[in-house]
Amino acid sequence: MRQSRMCTAFRQTGLAGVLAAALFGALDPFATSLSAQPPQLHGPAALAEPAPPPAIDSSTLPRLEELGIGSDELGIASDELGIASDEREGLATVEPWSTLLDPHNLPSRARPFAPRANLAPDTQNLMQNYVARVEAQRADLPSASFVQPGPGRLWWDEMVRQSIQTTELPLRVTLGSLCVGALQHSSYVQVVTTTPQIYESELLRENAAFAWRSFLETTYNDVNEPVANTLTTGTAASRYKDQSFSLDTGVRRRLPGGGQLEAFQRYGDQRNNSRFLAPNPQRTTRLQLQYTQPLLRGAGRAYNQSQIVLAKLQVGQSSDEVTGQLQDHLLRISEAYWQLYRTRAEYLQRQKLLRSAEAILDNLEARRGLDAVQRQVFRAKTAVAKRRSEMIRAETEIRNLQSQLRLLVNDPQLVQAGNRELAPCDALLMQHVELDLTQSLHTALANRPDISRAIRAVRQSSVELHVAHKDVLPQLDLVANTYVAGLSAGSTKQALNGQFSQGRPSYSLGLQFEVPFGNRAARAEEQRRSLILSRELGQFRLTVEEALTSVEVAVREVDAAYRELCAKYEAMSAAEREAMYLQDRWQIVPGIDDSAAQLLENLLDAQERVADEEGATARAQIAYAISMLRLKQEMGILLRADDTAFRPTAVPPRITEATP
Repeated sequence: MRQSRMCTAFRQTGLAGVLAAALFGALDPFATSLSAQPPQLHGPAALAEPAPPPAIDSSTLPRLEELGIGSDELGIASDELGIASDEREGLATVEPWSTLLDPHNLPSRARPFAPRANLAPDTQNLMQNYVARVEAQRADLPSASFVQPGPGRLWWDEMVRQSIQTTELPLRVTLGSLCVGALQHSSYVQVVTTTPQIYESELLRENAAFAWRSFLETTYNDVNEPVANTLTTGTAASRYKDQSFSLDTGVRRRLPGGGQLEAFQRYGDQRNNSRFLAPNPQRTTRLQLQYTQPLLRGAGRAYNQSQIVLAKLQVGQSSDEVTGQLQDHLLRISEAYWQLYRTRAEYLQRQKLLRSAEAILDNLEARRGLDAVQRQVFRAKTAVAKRRSEMIRAETEIRNLQSQLRLLVNDPQLVQAGNRELAPCDALLMQHVELDLTQSLHTALANRPDISRAIRAVRQSSVELHVAHKDVLPQLDLVANTYVAGLSAGSTKQALNGQFSQGRPSYSLGLQFEVPFGNRAARAEEQRRSLILSRELGQFRLTVEEALTSVEVAVREVDAAYRELCAKYEAMSAAEREAMYLQDRWQIVPGIDDSAAQLLENLLDAQERVADEEGATARAQIAYAISMLRLKQEMGILLRADDTAFRPTAVPPRITEATP
């Protein structure tokens, strides 16, 4: 029942659907290079690389797992975004679903990032204590006992989405369109999303360390030196003259297990004036294979591929960091959007207050010769002037927030619009949302990017400690060498044939051993890495504790914000009734004595109180909407949506020109 309600509400949500469409359209395979199988580590290095996340049925939603978007396990309903989409005629133009999914219209930089490490199988030993503790957590939320405002019960809610300036038509925007525009055009997004690509290049560089390399080495020697020994030439020549040329060509590679393999073919040509060189001149060839394998220090795939694992973890950490930064940026856009809504509402409220004062002043001016006294006229003029000054400040704040939105989004449509009025098209959600604290905490454990980053930091320290353990061992290398050689007085081809047709291969085997006295440097590094791992484990525990606390606080804030909204609505209703009562009394009682002046004073004060309570109610509306967005951010799912968001049932409008 609850799941059905949540899915239905999600189809009415503007922000999540557009964000999901934006991320779905950015199918640039960011994580392609991460698909290689990591080395199998043991001991402390067993945390080196996360296992792939559970598979999702791709027939239902293609490539969903690459987007970080899962089924509806968010812990709160999608209507908790604080948006109730308003698609009534005249407010916005809804674009076709195929247009929204056009790759040319979707952000090219919102790449699918590396999967978060929160739910990887090898992190269960880190997370199991917190998962068990969350199961016992229960919310202590009091029930709301106030009058609950429903849709359409706030007079300014409809007018906020209309034009409040008569100079030109407004540019109508939705929160979803602004977020997509930011993902496409924001300079801040361009900056932060470059970081994972930098670390991905580092990963490619580390992978290239095990690639085959070809080489070509040549040497030409022309020796002409005096003879100091008759055995040098075997003749009476006074100078030794020798000309030689050699060429080595082949391939070499560093193997994942730490060995060095090299195979090359050597060609030689030599001639001199010595009687001992036979044949003279001569052609020589050698096909040689060399292999060196560490047996202690530097041995093993885990040791030699540790830099690849560390580079992968760096990519994952940067992805987690970018996810958090994008959530923060979209939250700033959302706050500015709803603050613009609030400011427009307060502008309308102050406009209503000003008109009330102007109506009183007009009434007094008309009754000046009958029962209105000069004191009442002066008081009404004072109220009108004061309220006009408040209108100036409200209008300035609207323009400031519009400028802030243009800066945050940087969409060309907004930039080119200049100082044109921006009219928000989304309606605020006024219904109470039941929150499940346990499910919200579970969602945070599974999705928060800072927890994922802390897990990767523990893995990184574990890998580095494993490498430090290996470096403490002495160096013991096995060296193997084998070759076949050929010699000919004629051509190089004959020497090449002689390599395989004459004699047998030569070979050699040996060991190389080295250990520093005391081995203090390696042992100090091992101790340092051990301390770093202890620090990262402590930081992980601190991160999780802070995350759970912040989610718990955010859940309470959502409930408190709604109860505060109900209380503000109740206070506003009472203030309105008081103002109506005083309005009736002022119109009925003659204005010829001090009691009438006091009634006027009370009426103007009551109108001020109504405007103040209306402003407080509007602020409570915004606080409720933003509290739900902050809860989703605290749970790490502000960039996520369920699969219903990909169904073309309720497409949120993009930035559109207003209809006259």
